[in-house]
Amino acid sequence: MRRSVRAVVGGLSAVAVCAAAPIAVADGCGLFVDGVNYTGRHGCVLLGEDAIQDFQNDSDSVVTIYADATCQGVSSGVLSPHDSGPFTGKSMIVS
Repeated sequence: MRRSVRAVVGGLSAVAVCAAAPIAVADGCGLFVDGVNYTGRHGCVLLGEDAIQDFQNDSDSVVTIYADATCQGVSSGVLSPHDSGPFTGKSMIVS
């Protein structure tokens, strides 16, 4: 029982740290594109213009980036969990 309580308290502590972090800084708790927080979004997400953008994927999700605004066609990049880099794209699929 004590281990269960410790696990729950530890998990809640990690959530609290992530929730309290500044949005514009990639802090190990989410998905950021040019400093914009996309944490919690899933499926096809519109990014705006087709330009080089800095991706910081500190989530457990795989992100596929597309030049097309509808997340179709050939991808311009795939970002693994806890990876980062510059990619060109108008949309992304967060799985």
